[in-house]
Amino acid sequence: MSISKKRGFIRITDESELQKTNIWESPDYSDPNKPARETAFNYDPSWTPSLPKEEEPEEFVLTEEIIEQIKQGAYNEGLMEGQEFGYKEGLEKGQAEGFEAGKPEGYQVGYDEGIAAGQAEIQERIQQLIAMADKFAEPLALLDSQVEKQLIDMVLALTKEVVHVEVKTNPQVILDTVRESVETLPVTEREINIALNPEDHQRIIDAYGEEALAQKQWTLTAEPSMNLGDINIQASDSKVSYLLEERIKSVLNKFCGVNRHQGNQ
Repeated sequence: MSISKKRGFIRITDESELQKTNIWESPDYSDPNKPARETAFNYDPSWTPSLPKEEEPEEFVLTEEIIEQIKQGAYNEGLMEGQEFGYKEGLEKGQAEGFEAGKPEGYQVGYDEGIAAGQAEIQERIQQLIAMADKFAEPLALLDSQVEKQLIDMVLALTKEVVHVEVKTNPQVILDTVRESVETLPVTEREINIALNPEDHQRIIDAYGEEALAQKQWTLTAEPSMNLGDINIQASDSKVSYLLEERIKSVLNKFCGVNRHQGNQ
């Protein structure tokens, strides 16, 4: 650096020789342990607590002892896993082989036990059915005369209803009855008076017609007091009463007499 005196100034010719100037600061003589400044809120923004210096962690060094421990741990873990896998595989294989070996014998034993149990249950069911059949047979054997009479009365009532319905719905019944009644009269009689229920009276007219009745010399009379199926025939001194109720009673009496006789045998 060449310094030449000119007019009282120091002139620096080489810029590389320039030195950087630093700002001078006054030294800090304050107490580092000075307590925090008290304010209205008891808070000093410039105050920072003094914390203990954190210890830097020691650098981890992989020693031979640590390496040996890692190897031993891996060996123990592999040994335990191998034992567990081998035990599981051996158990499954043993169970499968044991099942296949014991299957035929178990099947035979189960079959025999099932047959025995089934036969016992069948015998029990048979005994139950026999007992039920005996119970059903007992009431029939213990029927007394009163029960028998009630059954007969019920049958008679049903039979009468069936006959009445048949007479009412089937015109052929009254036609056959009239023909059979007329045939019971003496042959010499010609003029015949027939009294009928009004419905039967109309059925006879519809069946034969007025001309046929005149040729037969049949005189029909409608009698409201007579029941369906009743017939009163009169020819001179001959008279035939063919009442439906009496015919039903006659037939049922014969039926009851025959069945009672067979029951006593």
